[in-house]
Amino acid sequence: MESFLLRGVGGTTVDQIREASGASVGSFYHHFASKVEVAATLYLETLGAYQAAFARELLAHDDARAGIEAVVRQHLRWVGRNPELASYLTHCREPEVVAASEARVQELNQGFFGSVAGWLGRFAQGGTIRALPPDLYYALWMGPAEVFTRLWLASGRSKSALTHAQKTLPPAAWEALRMAKRARR
Repeated sequence: MESFLLRGVGGTTVDQIREASGASVGSFYHHFASKVEVAATLYLETLGAYQAAFARELLAHDDARAGIEAVVRQHLRWVGRNPELASYLTHCREPEVVAASEARVQELNQGFFGSVAGWLGRFAQGGTIRALPPDLYYALWMGPAEVFTRLWLASGRSKSALTHAQKTLPPAAWEALRMAKRARR
């Protein structure tokens, strides 16, 4: 991953991967057909771990506000604890890696977004949150946190900025999704 982040997949050689991992030529080719397969596997494992942590946090909450705010905090904590993995997820998507991982990414996303939509749907039907198309939920809910973390990863990774985001972004996400109270007459 370090080499992929530093040089990109195209600029990384199999020899650099082998040297960093301590793998022999035979061992490398026993497990992987190419460096693109290594990059795709790393991407898929990282995406799966991120989605699993997100879903665990979300499904642990039976209250809409608690769940919505908790997963924003979970995202920010995960990125803060795993900046290299987060950078890899957001920046290392070269066309060859996308092609090698596309089918599995779609499969992971289908399961992940299906469970998230099911959780949200309960609260939309009950009138706690606004009824929106799935893409709008995610954009309003996680969009600000994702933009923040991309900027944070690229700009020096200030702990104070991350702490401030952890206090500010979760309630903002709730405000974006909650059902507005009707005005009294």
